[in-house]
Amino acid sequence: MQESPVDGSADGGDTQSIHALTKTSTNTGTVVTVRGSKVDSRFHYFAPAVQTLLRAGENDAIAIEVQAQRGPLQIRGIGLTAIQGFSRGMPVRDAGAPLKAPVGVSILSRMFDVFGNVIDRLPPPENIAWRPVHQAPPLLPSRSTQSEIFEAGIKVIDMLVLLERGGKAGLFGQMNEPPGSHFGSAMQR
Repeated sequence: MQESPVDGSADGGDTQSIHALTKTSTNTGTVVTVRGSKVDSRFHYFAPAVQTLLRAGENDAIAIEVQAQRGPLQIRGIGLTAIQGFSRGMPVRDAGAPLKAPVGVSILSRMFDVFGNVIDRLPPPENIAWRPVHQAPPLLPSRSTQSEIFEAGIKVIDMLVLLERGGKAGLFGQMNEPPGSHFGSAMQR
């Protein structure tokens, strides 16, 4: 008997259920539309959960995070890597897990990209745990009510600008513009 998708489109036969898929099987799909960094894909068996990481392209070089389920088989995702050359009909693979980041003492003073790959030309750290980047906030009773200094790990910031833990702060900058150029243009108006 031929396998059929979850939506029950087979004529009168049994449909494969989500529960019949095992962790070793791969849920794959096809790109339906690409608009900028937004990617709509249709999957064969079931739509991956929101915040799930998808892989596509040669050597799984393209990473997409599911942002919304648009039906039982269709999702909308956002490209986390460059998606130039990505087009309709290309295959997409459900990675089966959310985007994860390394945590632990050995990552202090190290530099990583958004996927947890080391970018500081040092060997990868050992004894690290990987946690999903999307997690529930800590419970209110476990939060501190006292003012504490947040150590950003960036020497210039930690020495010149003290940041409050849990406070609001932002760093803005643009390349190829001298410092203070925005201030001068604002004064001329």
